[in-house]
Amino acid sequence: MTNLKTRALEEAVLNVLEKKVGDALTAARAATQAALEDSDVERQGVRLPDGTKVAAISVVNPDAKPDVSDKDKLVAWVAEHAPGEIVEETITVRRVRPAYLTALVKTMTERQAAEVVLESGEIVTVPGVTMKEGTRTHSLRFEGGDAGRALVAAAWASDQLRHLTALGELVAGGAE
Repeated sequence: MTNLKTRALEEAVLNVLEKKVGDALTAARAATQAALEDSDVERQGVRLPDGTKVAAISVVNPDAKPDVSDKDKLVAWVAEHAPGEIVEETITVRRVRPAYLTALVKTMTERQAAEVVLESGEIVTVPGVTMKEGTRTHSLRFEGGDAGRALVAAAWASDQLRHLTALGELVAGGAE
């Protein structure tokens, strides 16, 4: 029974830590993003206190993506320009075939505009579609894949990272 008690306690502790780590990671990502926004830096190396590079943070600028904001206008436009791509359903709802809509979205994403080039070569705006800007974010890539992670884990285990505020709070426990 001792094994069960130990495992149950271990699970409970890890469950609490998982939430604390998740919350700390969310806060750290937001703080990192804010720091990136306040600087002109597009890429920042991540180094342990001894100078060993373990990862890199890079700004990610997502492309704008088309958003069908008015399906009726889009269907009317497709009916005029590509009538074979319209599907009439028993309930008499006109909609764009999913494969054609996927192709339209791909084209508009590539053009970064709610427009397409017709077979005639004419560039036309597609009604019922607006472009939505993506949210600027960042990515974290570890050096050498798991090698960078292992270096961070070793630094954590040897107490080299206690000076980091969020990590210190995790180690200290904190009230829940």
